[in-house]
Amino acid sequence: MSIKYEQLISQAFKNISNQRTRDILYLRFGLKDGQRQTLDTIGQKYGITRERVRQIEEVAFSDLKKPAVVSLFKPTFSLIDNFLNQEGKIIREERLLSSLTGIDQLHPDRGALFFILTLGQPYQRFVESENFYPLWSNSKNALNQAEKIINQLVKNLEQIQKPVSRNYFLTDTSLSKKAILSYLDATKQISQNNFGQFGLVKWPEINPRGAKDKAYIIIKKNGAPLHFREVSDLINQANLGTNLAQAQTVHNELIKDPRFILVGRGTYALKEWGYQSGTVKDVIIQILKENGSLAKEDILGKVLESRLVKPNTVLINLQNRQYFNKDKEGQYSLVK
Repeated sequence: MSIKYEQLISQAFKNISNQRTRDILYLRFGLKDGQRQTLDTIGQKYGITRERVRQIEEVAFSDLKKPAVVSLFKPTFSLIDNFLNQEGKIIREERLLSSLTGIDQLHPDRGALFFILTLGQPYQRFVESENFYPLWSNSKNALNQAEKIINQLVKNLEQIQKPVSRNYFLTDTSLSKKAILSYLDATKQISQNNFGQFGLVKWPEINPRGAKDKAYIIIKKNGAPLHFREVSDLINQANLGTNLAQAQTVHNELIKDPRFILVGRGTYALKEWGYQSGTVKDVIIQILKENGSLAKEDILGKVLESRLVKPNTVLINLQNRQYFNKDKEGQYSLVK
């Protein structure tokens, strides 16, 4: 159903005889440009107090709520109710306005729809809070239901400590998929990254802060070590931020952040994958501490599992008699 919200407002406002009252409502609800004005701003424009503006608005709404006027909006109320009912009876304001007008920027039609929502019953607006964006609902219990579901999802994510796909949230058969997705869109606690993964907003994989978090996302998604120039290119390809990532900046962040381990010339892996920091010599020392005496081939194999270096680099390090002994059988051990 295509509804001309602006035309409905024009028809309804024929019941308001005072021009200043109409002008105030146009400003208050953004009925000319989609930009809603505050009570203070309007009061300053007309040289009256914000309380007087509020009173004028209240009287105008009393006139507009008469049955003859409200009947003009019945098709719109039906459209709004059907949409809200499909979305779990509560929805983020921005999504409601853009979905029912087909417009995702400031526009008189969006202002008109906001006005109709304010006029209608039982529509309730919930202002932005710490955990939710501005919301609209047609049910008194919808916000409590949404909070309960979101709180449980947050607890689940805190337990698994890793991003998930959208399907992870759609296993609850007691609610429709649209309702769950509406709750996810409304909350500030859970978000989606550029790769379609969901997780807690505070996680760097979901809401990266700076080059180091973006690099972490890229390397983790790749699942294998990457050169810092590759990391920089992949950050830019994934559109992780508005500014282009510079290779040298990425390299500097990788060097400083303990989450990353240098495993070759300019190539980094994640520490959480089991890589240890330090030079090739340090890696050999750790291997011998954990395994005791080993043959050259065994040491070489284990080092190459955690370092992208030439075999000769490992062999040169093994010749350091300050740290390593070689017995008659060719076994290497640590100098005691």
